Formats: sequence, structure tokens, C-alpha cells
Amino acid sequence: MERQLPVLCPSARCKDGAILLGIVLPDQTIAYADRRFQIDARQAENLRGGAASPEKRYRFSTPCAQCGCQQWSGGKCGVIEEVLASPPPPSLPRLLPECSIRQQCRWFLQRGAEACGVCRYVITDCAVMTEEQAAELVA
Repeated sequence: MERQLPVLCPSARCKDGAILLGIVLPDQTIAYADRRFQIDARQAENLRGGAASPEKRYRFSTPCAQCGCQQWSGGKCGVIEEVLASPPPPSLPRLLPECSIRQQCRWFLQRGAEACGVCRYVITDCAVMTEEQAAELVA
């Protein structure tokens, strides 16, 4: 029996076992890693030590949580649906970028090459407010 590979979320949090997809460039696009690189707990902790959250500096991938994710809606990922419903970026690539997860990617499996064309423009921001920060907003 052939083992089924997991469907991967291309916009995940920095954590032990995550795949590093690429780095955020100064122009706020993603430069994809040329191979699959899985980070461990120590590397994830080191990446959290920067001035900005690791998700604002890098893109990560982990198995898609589907209905366990707040972005899951109507049986599909709402992130790529929202991105594709927005006005298109100024220039879309003619060729699909190299990608280490494409065959397992939730967005590619859901929307095909159209998703790949806008993927490099998605910057994940998984900032979580502390209780004190949330209280300040309400006060």
C-alpha cells in the first residue's frame, strides 16, 4: 500500500518540523528556497529571536490543518481565495516559480497555477497578541 503524503499549508507558523519555503525580500516578495529544508525546535526558537516575527521574515509550510484552522471555510483554504479575489499584484510571473512543496501544496491543489502566480506576494503574519496588548485595545 502506497503512503499518502500530507497536503501542506504554504503559509504556516514557524515551529519544530516546519519546512522553510523561502525568505521575504525587501520588496515584500518571497525568494523560494531551492530545496526542501525542515527546521527543528532549536532553529525555530532562534528564528523567533529577531526584531520581527519569523513569519514576517520567512515563509513556512506544515501539514494543512483543514477544519482545525481558522482560515478554513467552505471546505477549502480561505487565504488563497481571499488573495485571488483581491486586485492582482503589479506583475505576475509567466513561469511558475520553483517550489519544494508544489505537489503537496494546499493552494496549488485547490487553485492550480493561478495560486502559484500570486504565492510569492503572500507574507504570513501570525502575530498573536498577549492578554495585555488585547486589553489595551479595549481600554
